[in-house]
Amino acid sequence: MAELHLEYQTELTDEMIEEGSSFEGMPIRVEPYNYEASLDSIRHYAWGIGDMNPLWCDEKYAASTAYGTVMAPPTFLYSVFDGAIGLGFVGIQPIYAGTRWEFHERIRRGDRLTPTATMGGLTITAGRHSSRFVIQDVITEYRRASDGVLVAEAVGRTFRVPRSQASGGLSYKPRDRHMYSMDELERIRTQAISEPVRGATPRHWEEVIEGEEIPEVVKGPIDQITMTAYYAGCHGSPGYKGCEVAWHYRTWAREDPDRLPNNYDPTYFSEIVLPSLGHQDPTIAREIGMPGAYNNGPQKCAWMGNAVTNWMGDGGFLSALEIRLRRPDIFGDTVWCGGRVTAKHPDGTVNIALKAVNQLGEETAEGMAVVRLPRRGDT
Repeated sequence: MAELHLEYQTELTDEMIEEGSSFEGMPIRVEPYNYEASLDSIRHYAWGIGDMNPLWCDEKYAASTAYGTVMAPPTFLYSVFDGAIGLGFVGIQPIYAGTRWEFHERIRRGDRLTPTATMGGLTITAGRHSSRFVIQDVITEYRRASDGVLVAEAVGRTFRVPRSQASGGLSYKPRDRHMYSMDELERIRTQAISEPVRGATPRHWEEVIEGEEIPEVVKGPIDQITMTAYYAGCHGSPGYKGCEVAWHYRTWAREDPDRLPNNYDPTYFSEIVLPSLGHQDPTIAREIGMPGAYNNGPQKCAWMGNAVTNWMGDGGFLSALEIRLRRPDIFGDTVWCGGRVTAKHPDGTVNIALKAVNQLGEETAEGMAVVRLPRRGDT
């Protein structure tokens, strides 16, 4: 069997950067994955991120709450449109960098959601694993289709990084899958099944103490099933198409790029091997420059949101979430996502600092959240 390989190993040029800067303000041809927050799409998304909150998954429980119906995790909007755009920069790898969310409304079962997006600015940067790369921003609004109400706003950020064989390309050292002892696996299992979910018990603003810990959620060990479950609820990119549909997209990439969703770089669809396969195949991941097959960026952002919604309970409202991704998690890794309260405000909100740490003690993501909590005596 021939070894899989990526066709493009392209250097990042000044001309690419100049062209990329000109995209700011350009409307994006959005292709939603989920149009509607149906019972099934919500459950599949929640299962895909490993979130067992009954408010998302259990009709009987949800009917007993003040909402009277199943609700969606705030990050369900990733499954509508994740803002992970690789526009321009032909042959340069897109890798998700994080999101800045502002949430205005809760998402209820039956809501139809309409995303509109434009390209944001471009940032030139460098790091330990690539000598020069850029970050592309995508600005998205999500509105409820029935009345046009703004549900959320997001700024999604995507690294555009030359691949491993290009000059200055991504250069993580390959890393073998982590091997756990049975005791380590038992500790992970015990933590996973005892994860505290606040649920119907209100967390009142008055009881919160600055400096208190947000209990961690544990995700892992990550494997191909983890990724398959995630993509069942949130596809990750418009390239996830099967068989005949994929052939149509590859053909459009050569003959009619304007038909492609999300204004994507046509080479993304026309390559012999789709670059997103790096999320499942270690050979492709290492050609990109990753240490092994790696998880999805919005997936990890959602894991960190999971820790917050567990802590705040049904009556809390996540009004802001910002996650910055620092390094990939590969198959075999386990990630602990948690944080602590850094401030309380008289308007009933609290600030939370977030971080994700793997089994090696490496911090792989950081961020913050703002949560609005009920007060004692609120109805």
